[in-house]
Amino acid sequence: MQMTPRYVCLVLALGLTSALSSCGGGAPGDVQANANNTGGVGTGGTGSYTNGPISGLGSIIVNNVRYNVAGATVISDDELAHDASELQLGMRVEVNGSEVVSAANGSTPQATADKVRFSSELIGQISATDGVNATITVLGQTVRINSKTVQPLSLAVHDVVAVYGLSDATGLIATRIDKLQPTTDTFKLAGVLVSKDAVNKILYIGQGSGTAVSYVNAGDLPDGLSAGQRVRVWFSHTQRSGQWSATRVRVDSALVQSSQEASLEGLITQLPDVNQVMRVNGALVNISGLPRPLPTLVMGQRIRVEGPLLGGVLMANEFSNEDASEIENQSVELHGQVGQLDTQALTFVLRGVAVSYTPAVVHGGTLSDSVCVEVQGRSYNPSRQLIATEVDIDDHCP
Repeated sequence: MQMTPRYVCLVLALGLTSALSSCGGGAPGDVQANANNTGGVGTGGTGSYTNGPISGLGSIIVNNVRYNVAGATVISDDELAHDASELQLGMRVEVNGSEVVSAANGSTPQATADKVRFSSELIGQISATDGVNATITVLGQTVRINSKTVQPLSLAVHDVVAVYGLSDATGLIATRIDKLQPTTDTFKLAGVLVSKDAVNKILYIGQGSGTAVSYVNAGDLPDGLSAGQRVRVWFSHTQRSGQWSATRVRVDSALVQSSQEASLEGLITQLPDVNQVMRVNGALVNISGLPRPLPTLVMGQRIRVEGPLLGGVLMANEFSNEDASEIENQSVELHGQVGQLDTQALTFVLRGVAVSYTPAVVHGGTLSDSVCVEVQGRSYNPSRQLIATEVDIDDHCP
């Protein structure tokens, strides 16, 4: 790919779907605990908790669970209220909802969401692009882009963006990138606190030695704030004396502390200690209840763990790790009403996503505007349209 000094065109892809069901079963690379081998823990609170990127719409699909969000409370990580229609492919969300149940037709397991919180990892200006390695740099953080990243048609230096994704000490894998208005006046950085300079009141956050953020004007810091914790910092879009100046600092914590069923997808940010406790995207995970031997675990590895959530610690009884080729082949799943159907160009729009199809992949009836469909797709054409591998006409819409 050729790149001008200040511009790069990066490939668009929509969402990501994970292969492991939160209702049992699994995929190659899964490890599941025996029903009687749960490390002696209880079952946690009622309902379900899921943390991961949105891989499908209608209502939303996260970690292979389809959550109905029609009556859910939706908030962002700064606790502001939002509408459920704002939830989009690739956004990283936490969902607290009902118990997960198998669908009657054997499709994606289902639950009803009570509360959804979505969180971006970065809001800031692009300072560098690298078309060869498919990365951008935002607030000193390297953002890796792959074929499953939802993104604009183009990204350029000085663009202001919001980045959603999975991060570790070496970088951030973007699951979604949104281009924001150039006048956006509040930036944000989420990541592991590398160190704290109490004398000069500076926090170093994120990759490597960390991006420096002054907390002189942030008020009181959270109690017990220390290196290794995952934090979120908001600050003005303009630097003061060459430094970012925080207006708010928050330590990450789960949307709920206990749940009967929990699912977490992310990158390993701390390997297991002597008590078999590790961190995935900064969240505590106890793997002592998993059968041995486990697959090799390495920092930055992408995994999914499932089990009860107890006091903020996920007690894993299922484990799945996927390589790049498995992630590449995962499907996007969309449910809803067809709009803007063009039978000459063979395209339509579903849940805000442009879809390209052929008549051979349409089953169960004839396509028309407002008809209800389920769409599966894996790859994207140069026009940034999802190439449908299957379009099933349905008798009702979610």
